Amino acid sequence: INAEYMGHFLSVYFFFRSTGPTMEEESMAPSRMGTQQVQAIGGVDDFTMDDIVDKLKFVDYETKFVIAKGFKPLHRSYFSRPHPNPNEQFYYFTSLVAWLMDQCGHSYTAPGQFDDPNASSAAIIAELKKLEMNVKDIAPGKLRTGHGDAVLHVVNTLLDKLLTQLEWEYKASDYPADGYAEEEGDEMGEDEVDDEVLSESEGEEEWYDPTGQSKKDAGASDAIESRIPADAWRMELERVTPMLKLRPKDSAKDWRSHLDWIASLLKTIERLFPDVKVLLEKIIDDISKAIDKITKRELNLSQQFTKEVEYYRNGKIDRDSLTENFNASSQTTSGLSTELNAINENLENVKAEIADRESKMTDTTPMVTIKEVMGTVKQEIKQMELRIGVLQHSILHQRLRQANAAATRSAKTPANTDIVV
Repeated sequence: INAEYMGHFLSVYFFFRSTGPTMEEESMAPSRMGTQQVQAIGGVDDFTMDDIVDKLKFVDYETKFVIAKGFKPLHRSYFSRPHPNPNEQFYYFTSLVAWLMDQCGHSYTAPGQFDDPNASSAAIIAELKKLEMNVKDIAPGKLRTGHGDAVLHVVNTLLDKLLTQLEWEYKASDYPADGYAEEEGDEMGEDEVDDEVLSESEGEEEWYDPTGQSKKDAGASDAIESRIPADAWRMELERVTPMLKLRPKDSAKDWRSHLDWIASLLKTIERLFPDVKVLLEKIIDDISKAIDKITKRELNLSQQFTKEVEYYRNGKIDRDSLTENFNASSQTTSGLSTELNAINENLENVKAEIADRESKMTDTTPMVTIKEVMGTVKQEIKQMELRIGVLQHSILHQRLRQANAAATRSAKTPANTDIVV
């Protein structure tokens, strides 16, 4: 058993050694949380939320923040993805930021749960700038959601500042020595280890006593003596022996058990059948008598209430006929109502048309406009006649002047005729 356990342990050990770093390699590697490089927004990656939860535990936030302020502990993806209640997530973020600022020695009052998210985000950015933190790439709108890279960067930066003030140092893991001497040369394969363990198990077996001294197998050890009397052993054996007997349960698939069960049921039925038969026959007789009584009573009732039945039958016929008439009248009324609605609609259209025509007939606006235009035309005609008269007078005077001038020239012309000739 020891050899098989040892072989399984070594095979698992070499499997994890071949697929992952050894303890020495892991201890020599720098701490992931202490040496994160700046990527995207402040070095935010898939493990930032895990680092935040670990750092919060370093500053004892479970006692100072969760219990003191009545919040729930953060899980390792709270600020990495949207929450079903965004208002609650943003309120948790603002309260945590306010608490971290207070732990850093910077007084800041946490916004209320129902305050404006835009104003709260802008106030947080302003307070972070007062703390001389690098938030130039973060807009208030990125903090308003309550999750994402910007939120993780703000919380992680505040935690780094707080841990720096507390002089917290990240150290490599210190693993104790396992006490096994490392073999030089190439490592043994899994098959070689199994062969070696099996070869050792085939040899001489050893066992270890509580004092830690190794002894050889049972042949070299001292004889084991019991201090309990033989009578006590015998009595205990007699008491325990009945309890150690194995009693197999009957299987449900065993046909023999089924056959026995059927036989027992048959015997039970044969035993109970006579009494049950008597009871059933008595019940049958009672039921037959009750049916006869009911039949006779129905006949008596039908004979006694023949007139009433006929009356109600005729009433039912009349009711059915009235119902049919009512349905027919209802259909006729519906048709007439439809026609009436159509007639009313046509009447409203005719009334509207008549009113429109009446308004046009009684409207004197066109006549007034025509009179005004005719007055204007007459005035213009008078002005044109006056202008025509003035022009005729001017033309007449011009003709008279031309005639006088011509007469004057003709009078002067004979006196100068001889000279010209």
